[in-house]
Order: sequence, then C-alpha cells, then structure tokens
Amino acid sequence: MVPLSIFPLLLSVFGLTAPELGVVAAMWNLTSVIGSPVVGHLSDRLKRNDALLAVGLVMMAVGVAGTGWAVTTGTVRFWLPLGLYPALVLFAAIGGLGSSVCHPVGGTVLSHAYPASKIGLVLGLNGALGSLGRALYPSLVVILITALNLPYGVVALGLLGLVPGALIGLFPIEGSPNPSSSSSMNKDASRYEDPPTTEASHLKKPSLGRSAKVSVLVLTIIGVLRGMFGQGVMSFLSVFIVEVQQYSFSFGVGVIMMTAIVLGAPGQIVFGRFSDLHRRGSLAVNTVGQSLSIIFYLFTLSNPLVAMTCLALFGFFTYSSYPVFISAVPDAVPADSLSLSNSIVWGVGVLGGGTIGPVIVGLVVGDSLSLLPTIFLVLAVVAGFSTALVALLPRPS
Repeated sequence: MVPLSIFPLLLSVFGLTAPELGVVAAMWNLTSVIGSPVVGHLSDRLKRNDALLAVGLVMMAVGVAGTGWAVTTGTVRFWLPLGLYPALVLFAAIGGLGSSVCHPVGGTVLSHAYPASKIGLVLGLNGALGSLGRALYPSLVVILITALNLPYGVVALGLLGLVPGALIGLFPIEGSPNPSSSSSMNKDASRYEDPPTTEASHLKKPSLGRSAKVSVLVLTIIGVLRGMFGQGVMSFLSVFIVEVQQYSFSFGVGVIMMTAIVLGAPGQIVFGRFSDLHRRGSLAVNTVGQSLSIIFYLFTLSNPLVAMTCLALFGFFTYSSYPVFISAVPDAVPADSLSLSNSIVWGVGVLGGGTIGPVIVGLVVGDSLSLLPTIFLVLAVVAGFSTALVALLPRPS
C-alpha cells in the first residue's frame, strides 16, 4: 500500500509515467507469484514455518524502507547508485518475495491448528488485522511524509516491519496438523493422515489427486480474475482521484484511500464466518459484491456520499477474500500439500491476477488518464462473470 499511496507524487514530482507506475505495482506481486509455490513446497517439506515467516517479514520491511530510500538524494543515493525507477522496481521485488510467505504459510498454520468448523472465522480474524494495517497505511504514509519528508517517512514505516519479524521467535508455531484440523476430518481420511516424523517424511514429495487439482485450478482462475480487477483498480485509484476527479494530493486523498480499504477488516470476519457456514456461497457473494460496488461507484461520482459508500463496499468485498479462498483449500487437498495448494491459489491466483491488473491498466491508459473509468468498468464485468466457476467446486464433506 505504501508505493500506491505515493503514486501521485511519483507521477507529478519525479516524472514517472503511468506504465512505469504499473510495473512498480506489478513487481511486488510478480515476485510473490514466483516465490509462493517455492515457499509452499518448502513449508510442506521442511516444517519450519516459524523461520519462513520471520524471513518473509524482514524482506517486506526491506522492501518498504527501500521504497523511501530510492527517492533520497546525496550521500544516501551514493550507497545505491541506481536511478529512481530501477531502484523502485528492485525494492518492490524484494518486498514482494517476502510477502509470498505470509498468506500461504500463515493459512497453513491456522488450518492445521483449528477444526473445520472454525477455520473460516480464525482466518478472518487473522486477515482482519492485515486489513486494518492496509487501511491505516495510506493516511499514515501522508502523516509521516509531512513530518519527516518523503524519503524518511517511508523508511520509518518500513522499519516497523522488523518488529513482528523479531517477535515471531517468542511464539510457538506448529509445522504439522493436529488431529482435529480440517484436513484430517475429510471423509477420505487416508489421504490426510499425519506423515511419520522421520527424516524421510521431510523429503516426501507432496501429491494431489484429480479432484484436488480441479478444485485448486478453479480457485486459482477465480483468484486471477479477481486479483486483476482489485489490484488494477487500487493501483490507480489515487491517480484517478487526483488526475481525473481533480482532487489535490493532500490528507483528504489518504482518507479516501482508507475508505476504500477500512471495511476489509470487519469484512474478513464476516466472510470468514460465512465461509464456515457455506464455502461456495461465500465465494460467490464476495465476488459479485466486489464487481457491483465499483460499478455503482463509477456511476454515482456526482453524489459524493453515495460514491464513498460504494467505494467502502468495494473494500469490504475486495479485502475480505483471504478467508474465503484459504478456508476452501483444506476441504479439497491432503495435509501434506496444504501449503503448496495455498500458495498456488493465493500466490499464483490472487497475487498473479494482481500482477497483471496494474500492467493492463497502465498500458491501456498510457497518457490518457480519462480512460481509467472505462478500464475499471471492464475489469469489474470480467471479474463478476468468474462467479459462474464456483459451481465447479465440490461441496465440502
């Protein structure tokens, strides 16, 4: 969220173009997409989720702090002899690689620790704190930039990411499922038995059956279309507000951005619980709601109160997808492939779509920023049609 919040400054003050901004936004997700399957495979084989999470958090902190570092001048720039654009791409790549750890591995830890009837709610509570952080970031970035100037305000925010990376060693994180986890409750229990705790079990290659592969593929396709839509809109929302709607870049823009995100926190809890009651229904409602909210937003811009309400609903649906997607995975895949499957669905699917979205918007819009409402509308319609694929998912046992 930090790079997205300062896009208008990068566009107007530092002279970056819309396609370049799209690449910077996409790079964070691109390295997440590449890293996610690798991280998921390592998690399933090595059972060292604590170490993986700590390394990921530190890399995310480096990515955020480096984004601020990239726009500094003088002696600090001497330490990193790169131009602004390549430096932003570099730190986005580092941060994205770190972020590839958190959702898949975190989802696996929680899925192993809680029974099937509570997984959605627990994932929702976990994701709600992530949504709260996202909601605070845009306004916090503007406040820190005002207090410390652009480079050092962003660097200070990045350094905060080192705190959870350091604290994670104080808390026990299980690497294998407990007997009451959803994976072991599947009716095909023989596929989900805990692997023997021998050295050979760490080297065992996880495998997926045909039904599991179909479920993972369907969830991944839906995730791609949704991620393309959601990240494509969010990446250029601040540019749309400043350049198309002619708002000045100020604290107000941060508040508007926060409005588009803040309801994701309660939304994760609501849809997490909904997912426990009806896996497929929650995914369908969440996807349709995301599309309709941005469509109504674009057609109600003349009424600020209604438009802001629609934007808030867009955030409610967009940033509550984590428990909906991740809670559906343990219903279909064996325990020894859970991290890998989570990584494919979330990393390749949702984040992969998020990688494509900003690039598409940047390339289509170019210098014609007035095209932003049209491309937002097209992406909303495409994502909405993905709801039909939910019918292909098997009913959970």
